[in-house]
Amino acid sequence: MTPITRTPVEGRSDTLRQAQGPEGAQGPEGAQGPEGAQGPEGAQGPDGAEGLEAGQPVPEPVEGQASAETLRQAQGPKGAQGPSGGQGAESAAPPKRAARIAAAVSIALVGVYVAGTLVIVSPTTPVRGAVVAAAGPYFTQKWNVFAPSIMKTNITFSVQAQWRDADGTLVKSDWVNVTKLEQQAVPGHAEPSRIQKSSWNAMLAYNARYLALDAQQRELVRDTFIQRADGGGYRAQSAESLIADLDAVSTTPGSGQGDVVRFLRYDYMLKEYATAFSTAYFDQDVERVRWRIDRTRPNDFENRFSEEQQFDDTAVTFGWRHVDDVIDPETLAVYRDVIARYGGAR
Repeated sequence: MTPITRTPVEGRSDTLRQAQGPEGAQGPEGAQGPEGAQGPEGAQGPDGAEGLEAGQPVPEPVEGQASAETLRQAQGPKGAQGPSGGQGAESAAPPKRAARIAAAVSIALVGVYVAGTLVIVSPTTPVRGAVVAAAGPYFTQKWNVFAPSIMKTNITFSVQAQWRDADGTLVKSDWVNVTKLEQQAVPGHAEPSRIQKSSWNAMLAYNARYLALDAQQRELVRDTFIQRADGGGYRAQSAESLIADLDAVSTTPGSGQGDVVRFLRYDYMLKEYATAFSTAYFDQDVERVRWRIDRTRPNDFENRFSEEQQFDDTAVTFGWRHVDDVIDPETLAVYRDVIARYGGAR
């Protein structure tokens, strides 16, 4: 094969013709950079080759001279034109359609949020009410999240039961603090079950209905709801007679029957609860039950180190309720299991 003779152009080597500097470097096929601009201050191309100066004649390419390595070296820095005037691989591409849609949706959401916030903090208007009602379940925040109303009084629920022994003598049990028993299962659990404070919840609801009665009615419901049966023995007082008695002692007869009925319904429910618990706890056929609400208040923060108790303990004891129903064996088994797990088995 006959070697190709390289003809120098005006004293410059063929290597300088191939390796052109940035911006204005000439690519293969004689394509010149934009507007024939000169590289910055005679910037060097690859392998230290100096770029062509402006105004110099461009030498004719020699056949077979442009190789792959020559084309790679002839490219300028990022953004310079490649072969046939094509742009470099790293040039900025226009944003895709999905990116534009995502940006538009994000801007719209931010705009809706800002507009809704401005409406919520604005003076009361029908529009504000509608926006608050719609956004409430998702964005409403109450200040008691940061400064909760901490209870200052410890409240517990205790029960007492009576049953007959083998001789028919009425036996009275000791008081059992049901709330304290349930709370024994709470330490060590970050999220204890709600059933572990069932007596506490029931007591709070019962106490609220008790306080809704007037003073004379509250005194009456603390008495015993038992009366003698016609054939001997005892039985529970009927709901009709209790409503009539409570209405008779009311300061406004007839107007407070709703509060009376709500209290008596919860009183019956609490009697059922105390009966099931006492039967499972004492393992006896319970005949009567009663309960007590105890309140203890610790010293204020300023007197927290004082050994002297600042507040007296209080207790509200309710009268005996007669047990006149049969407890379901499955319900009784559940109560026995709960008492055993709470550590209250006798």
